[in-house]
Amino acid sequence: MQWNVVLTLLVLMGAIAPTAYRLALNKLAEAPQTAAGATVAQPGQNRREGCPGCDLANANMQGKDLSRHNYSAATLTAANLAQTQLINALLADANLERANLHEANLQGADLTAANLQKADLSQAQMLHATFIRANLEGAILSQVELRDAGLCSANLKAADLSEASLYGAILRGADLSGADLRGADLRYADLYKAKLDNANLTGARMEFATLPDGSTTDPGFVNSVNHTQGCEPVAEPEDSSENS
Repeated sequence: MQWNVVLTLLVLMGAIAPTAYRLALNKLAEAPQTAAGATVAQPGQNRREGCPGCDLANANMQGKDLSRHNYSAATLTAANLAQTQLINALLADANLERANLHEANLQGADLTAANLQKADLSQAQMLHATFIRANLEGAILSQVELRDAGLCSANLKAADLSEASLYGAILRGADLSGADLRGADLRYADLYKAKLDNANLTGARMEFATLPDGSTTDPGFVNSVNHTQGCEPVAEPEDSSENS
């Protein structure tokens, strides 16, 4: 009797298996594929949250996870963003004057042309962040992590960059006049055409850095690590002898 049950089950499994296999193949065929065979993300799947252009002055967003959110051109003056996660966030043209970004995580964030005048970014993580043409005048950037960050043509007048990590940062054409760079790590940084008038570089590490005149601190070294980083090229002065 038991053998009859086993044989019946085997017959049923043999009949069902091909049908299940065909259904699975049909489902796979219906899924959108890339040229390499990977499934394509559906429309809206990667849409960013946020509030571009919104007035969020004095808002309290401390400790929130706003990674990949879009706050481009938003007003965030005096906003509390301390310890906030803003990884890969869009903050281009945003007004963050006097904002509190203490210990915020801005890795990979885009702050192109943002206004961060007198903002507190102390101990913030900003690896690979973009601050091209951003206004950071008088900002507190002590002990920040700005390795490989793009700061081309940024305004850093009188900024506090003491003990900041600027290893490999691109500071071409940046204005660091009167900045506090005591104990900062500027190894491999690109300071070509940057302004360092009255900047305090006491104890700063400058090994292999590219200086404002294009020279380097170490013989034999030619270019800095990330000499472009999306920065606009600094215009070379015209040779007067060619025009005469």
